[in-house]
Amino acid sequence: MSVPSCRILHVLPSLDQRYGGPLRLVLDLSARALPLGLDSYVLGFGEPNLSDNPFPASRIHALPVAFPQSYCYSPSLASWLRENLSGFDGVVIHGAWLYPAWAAAHWCRRRGVPYACFPHGMLEPWAVNGQGWLKAMKKRVYWRWREHKIYAGARRAFFTTHTERRLASGLFQFECPQEVLTPYGIETDVPAAPQPARPDLVQPPERRIALFLGRVHPKKNAHFLLRAWAAAKVPPPWRLLIAGPGEETYLSHLRHLAADLGIAEQVVFTGFVAGQDKAYLLQRADWFLLPSQQENFGVAVFEALSHNCPVAISDRVYLAETFPPGSEVLPLEFDAWVEFLKSRMADADWRNEVLRRDREHLLAHFSMEAVTVQWLDAMRRVFCP
Repeated sequence: MSVPSCRILHVLPSLDQRYGGPLRLVLDLSARALPLGLDSYVLGFGEPNLSDNPFPASRIHALPVAFPQSYCYSPSLASWLRENLSGFDGVVIHGAWLYPAWAAAHWCRRRGVPYACFPHGMLEPWAVNGQGWLKAMKKRVYWRWREHKIYAGARRAFFTTHTERRLASGLFQFECPQEVLTPYGIETDVPAAPQPARPDLVQPPERRIALFLGRVHPKKNAHFLLRAWAAAKVPPPWRLLIAGPGEETYLSHLRHLAADLGIAEQVVFTGFVAGQDKAYLLQRADWFLLPSQQENFGVAVFEALSHNCPVAISDRVYLAETFPPGSEVLPLEFDAWVEFLKSRMADADWRNEVLRRDREHLLAHFSMEAVTVQWLDAMRRVFCP
């Protein structure tokens, strides 16, 4: 007997990959679950920036954003939801603190469509309190005014790790059931990447590469990494590639910092990379480095392991809770990172051992195949029992 289809709408604040992991995981898992009977659609804002999108473009609905830098307001959102929402079995609202979440929850209640919330780290302490007192105050006021009503009406609140769920519950009270739902996994068989589309990314064979890949934001601690690199006196064959978009003010600060530390010739800023270019860098790199102050999951960590690139991450990356003993999960302490960069990073045998052990352990629980089945089961259980 065939399994009946379950029709789900994902509402996201942006269709631009430069804004981080939620779009990546929704597209990849929706594409994988489509032939299994999870009939997903994506509603987002702004012009799609999806160079390596595996999901059918016909299932992605892009809406214009009137004021993208303030609350993500879209006057066409309400009319789209009013006209189309009744055709879905359920809605997953991604992110927090923005107008799309309120609008989607409002129209779900009016149309009698169940919905779930997936905050992706936006309700834990760093996101609320770590960006200054003014933003912290605004978010606490907004929680009382609107955001708590969104969660009160939700059928489920999804969190990416047990740590994120615990921290969010310490700040806010949730009236809806909570669940940890792994949003991404490791690919078991990734083909060898061809040469990058951008010639400037090609690395000579004798060069050793440490890769920082993702949104270049102060919380991801690229400035900390530059200081540790300089203190470790990493030798010239090594280059530190910082690949990703960021605010020009912060990028300029990093360039000046590298110059002041005397390592400007070893640090390369590539800008945003995706698709073939990203795959090349991940496969070419000797190590993937992520010394974040906070990371509710870390999709790029699993992307690196998928491409057989070993990872060194801070213990503030919540995905670290799933790593085996002996992994390069480092405390966010300067001396610990200096020691890794000075000694273990250059040890090829240690690199291979860490990669083998991490992949073997994590694949047992987080292969993309297993994560897709968990995703499918969760959506059916919540919306199509």
